[in-house]
Amino acid sequence: AVVSTQSTGDRGKYEVGTGSFGMFGTALFIVGEMTGSGILGVPQALAHSGYTGILLMLICVAVASYTGLTLSRNWMHVRDQYPECSKPYQSIGYTAYGKAGEVAVQICATVTLCGGCCAYILIAAQCLAKFLCTELETDSINYRECVLIMGAVFSIVLIFGARSESLLVAFFATTLSAFFSFLIIYGIIRTGKAKDYHPFQITAKSWFLSFGKFLFAFGGHSAFPNFQKEMKKPRNFPGSVLLAFLVKLVLYIPLGVLGMLYFGDKTQPNILSDISQDLQVLNVCILLLVAIQAIMSATILGSPVAVMIEGVVGAKSSKVMSSKRIAVRVLFVAGVVVICEAIPRFDLIMALIGGTTINTAVFILPSLFHIKLAKRDQWHTFKIVLDMLTMAFGGIAGCVCTYAALANLSKGL
Repeated sequence: AVVSTQSTGDRGKYEVGTGSFGMFGTALFIVGEMTGSGILGVPQALAHSGYTGILLMLICVAVASYTGLTLSRNWMHVRDQYPECSKPYQSIGYTAYGKAGEVAVQICATVTLCGGCCAYILIAAQCLAKFLCTELETDSINYRECVLIMGAVFSIVLIFGARSESLLVAFFATTLSAFFSFLIIYGIIRTGKAKDYHPFQITAKSWFLSFGKFLFAFGGHSAFPNFQKEMKKPRNFPGSVLLAFLVKLVLYIPLGVLGMLYFGDKTQPNILSDISQDLQVLNVCILLLVAIQAIMSATILGSPVAVMIEGVVGAKSSKVMSSKRIAVRVLFVAGVVVICEAIPRFDLIMALIGGTTINTAVFILPSLFHIKLAKRDQWHTFKIVLDMLTMAFGGIAGCVCTYAALANLSKGL
């Protein structure tokens, strides 16, 4: 096991990082990473899990907060070994369990980021389809063609757009998420309660599908060490995690409860579909904001994957218009679009990714690495027991959530 040997004289170098982000700036990245899809998907997840879903959401937040803090401690243990590290989570895995740990993290991170890109492209395509239906007063818009259009937009932004590390991108993604969530709440209230309202008949499968969606909504741990590495004071990262999760709860719970109380078993996978078409101006504003936020969030998630592929194939270049770089990013987007066309439902992607790779990266790997890397002190046994309980919880929840998601997927798209 790697044990921290930090002396009093060395303490100062751990207090100051090489990055430029403060606690609030880092919280913006955490909020902006997965919040947009959560806002749209959480209302149905809560409707399909009932009031126990609120408790389930709070449990997800509590455990995800603990593993986020655990992951932060893991990075503080090994960061002096990787002063110029570009993949801190993978480095934690390598330090703890060698190549196997590194590969496990890489698989989880890549699948999670690609899945997030797919979810956001589908969300943007739904917004475009609904916008065209509203403006052209027709129901004949081909949704799959809208996926191709938003894929093209995503590829342009990914090639020429802002870097994923840009604080401005994170700020706008978070601001747009908060703004359109309030507009959606207003739209739900203006739409009113469904005339034939009935609460959803909750089943074990619907409950665990909701659990997977909650995991997706509060995921993002794969990027946590990257965010912490870019902080001026990395030890403040736990504050960023707690602040970000508090903001997410403030956005998710009121919206989810309203959707459940107003639409019940009629609540759609995308809450935008439940807002009355008569509110045309409001709908157009929400659709445009959600589409912009979705493309920005897809850029945040997709850029690290594109950079990784560029490194593998030797396509890295200082030239923005490098032909290899463009080819890699276009092919990456093409792969995302193929997945979107094959599984054109972002709610199923949320549930499936939430129950598999996000669950692994959030509940299992941080605790597994912490058992190996944790400094031995008077709390060591207690922390190990807590880590083992967290892994057991994540393992059981992940298996059940994944089974529910695959069962739902097998019924047809």
